[in-house]
Amino acid sequence: MKLYFSKKNISIYLSSLLIASTSLFANDTEKEIKKLDTVTVVGSQASNYLSLDEPSINRTNIDIEDSAKSIQIFNENFIEDYQPQTLDDIIKMSSNTTYQGNNHGRSIEIGMRGFSNVPILIDSMKITNSTANQEIYNLQAIEVLKGPNSLQYGESSPGGLINLVKKKPQKQEHGEIQFKVDEHTAYTTNADFGGGINNDSSLRYRVVTSLKHGEDYTNSNTDINRLFIAPTIAYDINDNHSFSIMAEYLKEKSPSSFGTYITSKGKLIAPIENISSNPDEEFKKTQKIIGFDLNSNFDTWNSNFKYRYIDYIGINGDVHMPFSYNEDTDTVRRVYAYQKQEFSEHALQYTLNKELNIFNVKNNISLGADYNKAYSRTFMHFDPFTPYNLDLSNPDYEDLTSLSDHPTARDMTSEKTYNKSWGIFLQDSIHLSDNLIFNAGLRYSESKPKDGQKSDALTPSLGLVYKVTPSTSIYANYSESFTPNTNMDENDKILDPEEGKGYELGIKQKFLNDKLNLTAAIFKIEKENVPLVQGLAPNTYYKASGKQESQGIEFDLTGQITSDWAIVASYGYTKTKDLDNDNNRLKNIPTHTANIFTTYHLSSFNLPNTYIGGGARFLGSRYVTDSNDLKLDSEIIYNATLGYKKGNWKASLNVQNLTDEEYVEGSILSPRVYTGTPRTIMATISYKF
Repeated sequence: MKLYFSKKNISIYLSSLLIASTSLFANDTEKEIKKLDTVTVVGSQASNYLSLDEPSINRTNIDIEDSAKSIQIFNENFIEDYQPQTLDDIIKMSSNTTYQGNNHGRSIEIGMRGFSNVPILIDSMKITNSTANQEIYNLQAIEVLKGPNSLQYGESSPGGLINLVKKKPQKQEHGEIQFKVDEHTAYTTNADFGGGINNDSSLRYRVVTSLKHGEDYTNSNTDINRLFIAPTIAYDINDNHSFSIMAEYLKEKSPSSFGTYITSKGKLIAPIENISSNPDEEFKKTQKIIGFDLNSNFDTWNSNFKYRYIDYIGINGDVHMPFSYNEDTDTVRRVYAYQKQEFSEHALQYTLNKELNIFNVKNNISLGADYNKAYSRTFMHFDPFTPYNLDLSNPDYEDLTSLSDHPTARDMTSEKTYNKSWGIFLQDSIHLSDNLIFNAGLRYSESKPKDGQKSDALTPSLGLVYKVTPSTSIYANYSESFTPNTNMDENDKILDPEEGKGYELGIKQKFLNDKLNLTAAIFKIEKENVPLVQGLAPNTYYKASGKQESQGIEFDLTGQITSDWAIVASYGYTKTKDLDNDNNRLKNIPTHTANIFTTYHLSSFNLPNTYIGGGARFLGSRYVTDSNDLKLDSEIIYNATLGYKKGNWKASLNVQNLTDEEYVEGSILSPRVYTGTPRTIMATISYKF
């Protein structure tokens, strides 16, 4: 009998499996989970992808089950087993979350619940300018918070927030050396060591380093060279106060990343290995971060004061940048450009959490304030009058030119400028009864560029959590977000900020003695004040009257099914509308997404040190234009892993994009698109001590 499984059938099966999980794993056994100090365990231990830590993304002491928000945490165990190539590989494991491109290698563009430009926080701090690629090996966890949420961090996408939690010093002595190689002959050496310095470990340190060298999968002539080092030292001043100083240094050279093109039928015009610019180009990045944390903890209150200074220089030097694609002649038109970006930023944040009783009612009050001053400058030269045409299917690259070869290039260098923003919020989590919690908060935010107009906003947040059983919570929330506009109206005044309003109803369910967590939600988000262009060029201006909306459903499952079987899975459905553009779907947003990754230790086969695993990611069809005239097909990407853990040693073999699919992740400027990486085989060996 012949069996046939189409991509659509597989996606429906995965989605049905996730939806049916509530009936497969029903168990209401109550178990108290206590948060323990982080320790390093050496031995043959099965992975657990369920995080026991309180999420730091909401700046409060509230547990996930007490929060009226959908929050997913991808912990260090999952990151270690999954072996992602890039940061977005982890982020898009969350439901209704997609990767849309890297903006020429400068940033990671994420869409969530139908909306783009999702901010990425660093240690729960907002960073105004996008920073260079963060080192995955230095991450303790990645947290994803869904829906509009400007309460704690100010300007944000209506889709949600992402928080990168960096590794912190531990009291226990620990160390790890890790070596990694992939089939594209890229070699990576990682090291992580630290522990107590004095007898009681009140003074402790941690140093994380990574060194990478090798080739990219493209036909670039530029090798990847990456150096990263992150030292941190922490000191317990006394039983109530601790102080830590951190630093990071990143220096990287890599090929340019301008993406490729698709035809009017959504098909790639050339193999993804072919570079659309020039194979001799180099993109150099240097990033420095320094900062400190001051934490105070008492019986009924705690506070946290943070400071970060970030300095970033990105030089996308002499490039032949792809400018347009002519499908009739199958030709990519490229032009000379030179760009250097300089960013620096001071970021301050203070949070106070206090537990108190008011009329015999428990209240968890949070008060927070933050301030950012971000400087930026761009050096830019651009010559649109000397094209370099290319048949990308059969490329014959010319010699790379320099600025001296383009005396008529436009000097588009900007003056150094800055943007100041600050905000303050108050939130109260009121325990109306043992089972009913009411969350309410309000924030005032203000943003002002140099020599520009001020934008400000009041953003409320309301939520209700009802604990049906110790293992089951139902929640509902209403929240808002805002994003300052940069476009001007006919009177040369800055438009009002874009506003997002979100409604959500969900359930958080624990299964199998609290080892497996499911979060399911339905949501609706409305975005207003979207700029709409008015008039005819060159006399155009904008009007803040556009409206967009999304609504959908999602499921996120994390934890252990058995002591040997761990899983992360999700399914998302999102329906979007651009109400001022014939109700067209918003670009880069698939209607369906589904993800699964699971590992199983072979203890029952008398192989307790060996584990196998794998997963799949379904990326539904989506449009890459606002007019919905260019559509991408759905894709399924498969991964597989084989690992061995014994004592201090761990070795693994990971295969990503198992079937070597050539596919598009998203587009920032259609029809130029960003593709997924081809099949990659990675071997990793590590030793912990």
